[in-house]
Amino acid sequence: MTLSDETLLSQYKEGNPRAFRALVQRYTTPIYNLALRLLRDPMEAENVTQETFLRVVTALDRIRLDLPFKPYLFQIAVNLCRDQARKQHPLLFTDLDGNSILDADGEAETRSESIADEAPPAWERLEKQELLVRLQTAMDLLAPAYQTAITLRYVEEFSYEEIAQALALPLNTVRTQLRRAKHQLKLNLENEPRPAPQPYRLPKSRSPEGGLA
Repeated sequence: MTLSDETLLSQYKEGNPRAFRALVQRYTTPIYNLALRLLRDPMEAENVTQETFLRVVTALDRIRLDLPFKPYLFQIAVNLCRDQARKQHPLLFTDLDGNSILDADGEAETRSESIADEAPPAWERLEKQELLVRLQTAMDLLAPAYQTAITLRYVEEFSYEEIAQALALPLNTVRTQLRRAKHQLKLNLENEPRPAPQPYRLPKSRSPEGGLA
């Protein structure tokens, strides 16, 4: 049976070091991936990941067991990313504070292209791979605050309330950011330059003597 975060944290508080190692193993990759997306520097992302868990250790006595641990952990990571980003790119990352940078409003409708039933598995895999590449490119164009909101909601599967806690933002602000982030992601996908189709040229036939016809 998988123990909850709060159970592991309680065991660690009682002196069980293996409980903390289990938490580190559970969240190292998600924290690192979030930091890497925000900072785009593997070394800095690794530093943030290590510092996040170090902060948990130093604040152990103040951590409440009656509150969810996961949003608290990600709040530490986001704050560390915010501090590091301000040092590196103070203008680019000001919107990590949650300031609005987009005037678009309204829920963006999701839209996907279905693959024909008769498509072979290899073609389906190619289509999915292309879509993932396009989504990654569109995500990279989002402002850091929007990337954070999208990642927490759809990758880490946070609830709106958990995102609000992790980002230290009002719930309505989180809903607005996610709405605008999805709208901007949709625009990025729609405005993505696509290569022009190349005309198909029939191969030149060869003459019986082996030369080109």
